[in-house]
Amino acid sequence: MEKIKKIHVRKSQGFKIIVFTVIVLSAVQVWMLYSNYKDIIIKIPEDLFSYPKPVPVAELIVNLPYVPPETGEAAEEEAAAVTSTTDKPDLENTVETIVAESVDTQETAVETAEAFVLSEVQKKIVLRLMELLDEDIEYGYTVYPDTGYPSENIWISTDVISMVLKDAGYDLMELIYEDMLNHKEDYPLDIKNRNEPIKYIDFRDVFFQEKFFKRNALELELEYNLDNKDIQWQPGDIVYFQFDPDNPYQDLGGFISSRTSDRGVPLVIMISKDLGKVSEIDKLLEYTVVGHFRYPNPYEEE
Repeated sequence: MEKIKKIHVRKSQGFKIIVFTVIVLSAVQVWMLYSNYKDIIIKIPEDLFSYPKPVPVAELIVNLPYVPPETGEAAEEEAAAVTSTTDKPDLENTVETIVAESVDTQETAVETAEAFVLSEVQKKIVLRLMELLDEDIEYGYTVYPDTGYPSENIWISTDVISMVLKDAGYDLMELIYEDMLNHKEDYPLDIKNRNEPIKYIDFRDVFFQEKFFKRNALELELEYNLDNKDIQWQPGDIVYFQFDPDNPYQDLGGFISSRTSDRGVPLVIMISKDLGKVSEIDKLLEYTVVGHFRYPNPYEEE
């Protein structure tokens, strides 16, 4: 019995020790938590749901003013005033405002684009060029002894120049033939193995055509300045591009268009074997320009 009592006492004491240890450890944990506790307060930013740019209340209401949220009685009164005036927007006045602004913008664009005034000849040239873009003209060379000018819709690059100028009142066939007769020294006919010009052929020759404009047109710069967008490059100007420095008969001619590329570089209206038809292309900065003329010469017109 004594042994049993001793064992029972030992077990009871061991249990008390375990309970006491648990209580002590719990107390230590509570103390550590309390001593290290910090009052952390999370605040939502006031501008969490605000947008940095003013946004209209409704996309379908044109020119509806947006009032950013403010505090104070003045802000409330202002917001109420805006709400009262925009509940029923005056669409008539709004449309008039938009139209007026649009007209002002267009006038400004026109003033910017027309830093120079086109002459009547330039206008005729540009209008005819726009028509050519819609006509069924194919690239090809055929001799026309009777007319000189193409009687069919089969043209080369010089035909675009001569036909457009003819429609503007300038007969290159006659003009070049007369100039070649009077200034043979400037037209080396020996390259054709002859001494006399041929009226219905020579005016379509790119080499002779360039010579004529060098003598009779206003000769302008050959390089387009992208930074300055030089006024020397005007709609209706004649340009010649070089593709083989050793063969001037590989040159191709065309006109400066009244339209420009996205970069503001004038487009070119011309025809070539590769293009196949009269086209408006963005090649002024890509091709090598060997001739840039304005005809008739505005400084020599009567």
